[in-house]
Amino acid sequence: MTEPNQLYTGLSRAAWGYFLMHVDFYLDFNGGKISLLPTFMGFLLLQSAISRLSSERRDLILLRPLCGLLAVWYFGEWLLLWTGREINGIVPFAVLIVTVAGLYFHFQFLTDMAALAANYQPAEGNLDRRILRHRTGLLVLSTAADLLSGIRPLIRTESQMELLTGGVFLLVVLLLIMAVLVMADLFRLRSCIGEREDMGPHLSETEVKNKLQ
Repeated sequence: MTEPNQLYTGLSRAAWGYFLMHVDFYLDFNGGKISLLPTFMGFLLLQSAISRLSSERRDLILLRPLCGLLAVWYFGEWLLLWTGREINGIVPFAVLIVTVAGLYFHFQFLTDMAALAANYQPAEGNLDRRILRHRTGLLVLSTAADLLSGIRPLIRTESQMELLTGGVFLLVVLLLIMAVLVMADLFRLRSCIGEREDMGPHLSETEVKNKLQ
């Protein structure tokens, strides 16, 4: 069994990783906007979280290479912004692939967090189901925001652009709320592990799988 302190640290880093991915501040530089809370830092925190949680959820090992590649991609994207260039204009098709890969990563990572919650939450708890609901909401909103942003070049009239901008802004706000809910779920899971430090998990792996079906 994984040491509780290791799980505690891993979940803390995972929660703050989601914070860095969805909350941002920008600096105007060289004709562009530079992120002060870049996405690659969030993936680095998730990479560290995976290292601490993988002994409890072995499926997470499979996500480590993907998480590392996503961190490298977003780091390169961030560096290019300092030169006044955007990666979309250099490798547009790769952007789509990375977006899909990111959605898959978050789906699988949060699914594993739900399984971990099923293993540590109280018998009457529903944290695992809550994580799954928030996972779905996060992915749906992320996909919708990416799709709306992608059709921006197709907009021809000012009224359509205003409507699109309003829609994207609404989705971003909802996405931020959903990310905060995911953070809260991960911190709650951390608390559950702390509460059961001397008791250990109460469900077998088979029972966890059955509960999540």
